[in-house]
Amino acid sequence: MARPDVSELYSTLKADEFAMLGTGTYSLHDVYRAVRRRHPDLCDDTFLCRENCRNGHDQPEWQHVVRKALDSLKRRNASRVTHVGPAQWSFE
Repeated sequence: MARPDVSELYSTLKADEFAMLGTGTYSLHDVYRAVRRRHPDLCDDTFLCRENCRNGHDQPEWQHVVRKALDSLKRRNASRVTHVGPAQWSFE
């Protein structure tokens, strides 16, 4: 079961479709920075992916949640999110 902060971050990002990012193309690292600025209380760098995922890595779990939310939104037909290249995302 996911921690409450991880679940809340995922729900928030999906609901507002990364509203903190204006129209344009952003690198994944730019997206991470924007999410951290907007939701610092939900971005715990000490909770690593390997503690939450079976095949996790040594990166913060909240970054995994950001990618998961982006991937989910790109599959939604009415979403403002488009994957445009390696670690590049476009927001309309």
